[in-house]
Amino acid sequence: FPQAMTIEGNWSDKIEDELIDEDNRRYSALAMMLRSRFLKDIDCWSQARGQPIKPGDIVKAARAQLQRKGRSS
Repeated sequence: FPQAMTIEGNWSDKIEDELIDEDNRRYSALAMMLRSRFLKDIDCWSQARGQPIKPGDIVKAARAQLQRKGRSS
């Protein structure tokens, strides 16, 4: 796949945060492993709340990512 995104129940920086950019962003564990193994730009979305991620939150995150990618293309 030319683009991929992981959805994980652990911590990562959000690219939308004011002080975060592509140079200092910390990725989630699976995204970091995939980026280093396959040398692809793997994005990530994560929540670290100590509870399972709700399906609705996953759908919202995926749709938001697709909209961002659509605007940048």
